[in-house]
Amino acid sequence: MVTDSHCHLDPELPADRLLAAMDAGGIDRAVLIAAAQEPIGKIGRAGPAFFRGCMAMPALRMPMYRVARRAGGLVPLAQPENGSVYAVARAHSDRFIPFAFLNPRAGADDELDRALAEGARGVKLHAWFHGFRLPEALPVLKRCAENDLPVIVHLGFGPASDVEHVLDEVPSLKLVVAHAGLPLFGKLWTTPRVFFDVAAPQLVSRRVIRRLLQRVGPGRVLFGSDAPIGIRSDGTHRYDPPPLPDRAMGANVESLLG
Repeated sequence: MVTDSHCHLDPELPADRLLAAMDAGGIDRAVLIAAAQEPIGKIGRAGPAFFRGCMAMPALRMPMYRVARRAGGLVPLAQPENGSVYAVARAHSDRFIPFAFLNPRAGADDELDRALAEGARGVKLHAWFHGFRLPEALPVLKRCAENDLPVIVHLGFGPASDVEHVLDEVPSLKLVVAHAGLPLFGKLWTTPRVFFDVAAPQLVSRRVIRRLLQRVGPGRVLFGSDAPIGIRSDGTHRYDPPPLPDRAMGANVESLLG
């Protein structure tokens, strides 16, 4: 079974068209997450290529990451709309796995209560967009661990020690760091018990994916697309997964879901 571990329900690609793209690409199931930001317009090739080039240079990673957050024209949603995710997942329970998108600075406890009642299977946090360091989310992370919910986090500006700290505080936490550990990359790859998705070719090059696999092995890597942005192709949406071991294409994320 091929499972996309990182997929957004976004106005750019409604559920019926997302399902069509999944069918055409041989994707059996997808973790479904609410949109993180207002719709993103056209993305040229030069910008992502320049960004990935800067991410290849350790001295430029965090400065460029800060610049991209301020100057990228992105409009984050303070509270992503989870209700539509739950509804679509109920309608297509064989295809979509609902995750709750939480903001620790905007009513995360109440939203997590709702998520548990709605049958959410995991949680997404976006420290880059919502402006927090991972240890600030410890109350949410502890509740997720207590309820056996895996957590996907898009890291912000904190150091690698933030990840180590939360894992020390919550040893049973199932933590997936998005985009191969962006912007820390290799600084995190030696941290045990962390899983990494490889979503969004605009952010993660295939060279980085090869290095990640060499460092952490196939057992802690998850295929993810970051659809719809991550599967844009010539005005359409088409899956083009990077070369990954079979277990990284589905079995790893399925094991995290219990």
